[in-house]
Parts: sequence; C-alpha cells; structure tokens
Amino acid sequence: MRRDLAPLALISQLGLTMVGSILLGIVIGLWIDAHFGTRPWATLILSLLGVFVGSISVYRLVVTSIEQAANELHREQHEKHDGDQPS
Repeated sequence: MRRDLAPLALISQLGLTMVGSILLGIVIGLWIDAHFGTRPWATLILSLLGVFVGSISVYRLVVTSIEQAANELHREQHEKHDGDQPS
C-alpha cells in the first residue's frame, strides 16, 4: 500500500513546495512594501526569488526520489538474484 501512494505523495510534495515558496515570497514582499513604501519592488523580487528557490527545491526532491527508486530497484534485483542461487 505504501508503494502505491508514493507517487501521489511526491507529486503533492512537489506542488506544495513550489506554491509555498512563491507564496512566502509574495507575503514577505507585500509586508516589506507596505512598511517601507517600496511597492512593487520587494514583492516582485521576492516572488521571483520564491520561484527560483522553489525550482531548486523541486529539482532536489526529484533527484532524491529517483536515487531512492534506483537503489530500491537495485536492492530488489540483488535479493532476487541471491534467492536464485543454490545454497
């Protein structure tokens, strides 16, 4: 059952990471703009920074997920190969 939900969990994590990074940049940017009168520059810069940071985070999550899947596949193949060997 856990394996069946892993792709859904990864997709959810990717989406939340990207949206969360962008929203955090927008919220902080709006706050800075409101308090320092820099409208719209802080919001623009921090939202773009959110896109950049979110993209890097998504890339890292995907790479980690691929490495884990490859390691699991290798381990399963190794266990299957060992099971075929006579004692």
